[in-house]
Amino acid sequence: MANLQPGAPFEYRDRRHDALGELTVLPDEIICSILENLAPRDVGRLSCVSSVMYILCNEEPLWMSVCLKLAHGELRYRGSWKKTALYLENVPVNYIESDRSPLHFDGFNSLFLYRRLYRCHTTLDGFSMDSGNVERKDGISLEEFNCDYDVKKPAFRISQKSAQKISMKLKDYVTYMNIQHDEDPLYIFEDKFGEIAPGLLKDYHVPHLFQEDFFDVLDGDQRPPFRWLIIGPQRSGASWHVDPALTSAWNTLLCGRKRWALYPPGKVPLGVTVHVNDEDGDVNVETPSSLQWWLDFYPLLADEDKPIECTQLPGETIFVPSGWWHCVLNLETTVAVTQNFVNPKNFEFVCLDMAPGYRHKGVCRAGLLALDDGPSVEAGMIDLCGKDDVGYSDLTRKEKRMKIQQEDGNCIGPREMREWLFRLWVGKPGMRELIWKGACLALSADKWYNCLRNICMFHNLPHPTDDQKLPVGTGSNPNHRLIAVIV
Repeated sequence: MANLQPGAPFEYRDRRHDALGELTVLPDEIICSILENLAPRDVGRLSCVSSVMYILCNEEPLWMSVCLKLAHGELRYRGSWKKTALYLENVPVNYIESDRSPLHFDGFNSLFLYRRLYRCHTTLDGFSMDSGNVERKDGISLEEFNCDYDVKKPAFRISQKSAQKISMKLKDYVTYMNIQHDEDPLYIFEDKFGEIAPGLLKDYHVPHLFQEDFFDVLDGDQRPPFRWLIIGPQRSGASWHVDPALTSAWNTLLCGRKRWALYPPGKVPLGVTVHVNDEDGDVNVETPSSLQWWLDFYPLLADEDKPIECTQLPGETIFVPSGWWHCVLNLETTVAVTQNFVNPKNFEFVCLDMAPGYRHKGVCRAGLLALDDGPSVEAGMIDLCGKDDVGYSDLTRKEKRMKIQQEDGNCIGPREMREWLFRLWVGKPGMRELIWKGACLALSADKWYNCLRNICMFHNLPHPTDDQKLPVGTGSNPNHRLIAVIV
């Protein structure tokens, strides 16, 4: 408190210690993370403990996190996340709507809260980078794309938060977009829009450069999610990630502006940490939100360390090659469509990434595609698997940890993997050399085939035909083809 005696010098008193007690040793970020794991009523009780707890327990980002954990079924935004959470808790309406002015306290400063408040209310008018350093091509041919761009570099073609899924009516979401001031706003990422509203597919056309997709051989109910309708307000976006299963992707913007940043495989962005599970190779990426990255990390980069970047405008399509890191920030309300695909250029990488039980998955995503001295995917894999850990200095930076919002939607199970490869084997006989390489990476098909040949030789049986070559099919056990031959 300030000394209010006339003529006395101003004396600042930090109320933090008296208000927090022993908790004062914890940074505000840690305290806020703890609060996010409490039930709404416990947060409300804590807000009555002290002045600082009142401040911390009334932060909108806290109530957004609490509310999204509560939400089941359809969500309706009530003008603030605290009000929305109270409605979900069935608190009496007259209490929720009572006009109570918030309390204000001096003697407490928090750089963490200030930065978060700034991110919630900042505008992005000055974030546009209209030229950028991504190559723009108009009227590119399929031959030119395959030769110069596919799996090599991103390009534009100029043309005529939660891990939990939240359901909202479109009109409620539009209302939310217009009044929200969230640091990381809710972002529509709908992979079932074609099934929910089939009429939308009448206007949906895959660009001619990306027509080939090896997942096309699967039936609709077998195919992993592959296309999305994306709608988001200013400040929303996708934090740093590599697309699931090392697929490539294209993204067409219908309205608004998006700022993109991209790094080639092996260049993990500043502020991003990649964890690889030693047992099964699963990857966990910890990354700041896209807005936080541009505000807090981008200014720290030397010119030579800055990403490939650009501002995407309506009608433009951007291509993201397999294994490339990318981050997207919506500069204003945007609507876009995007689709992931597998073609001959990225097929081996997709098979490698979806192979079960390999510890190298994280290494593959972080650095394997950057190796240019190995003759094949498999050679690069063997070289990297011999290392005890990743070893990149970029992977050891201690930064804020946040869940990545990009869902791992393209991965399929072992049984589906075998069915997919078998259908490719039968349906694309001209590409069997490539498909065999992928099957060896994903299923150790060469080992099963050698075993099958030895059994046939021992029992004086005919060698397997090409259609019997792969240990694939709808069964859960790859031995079923061996049994069939012996019988």
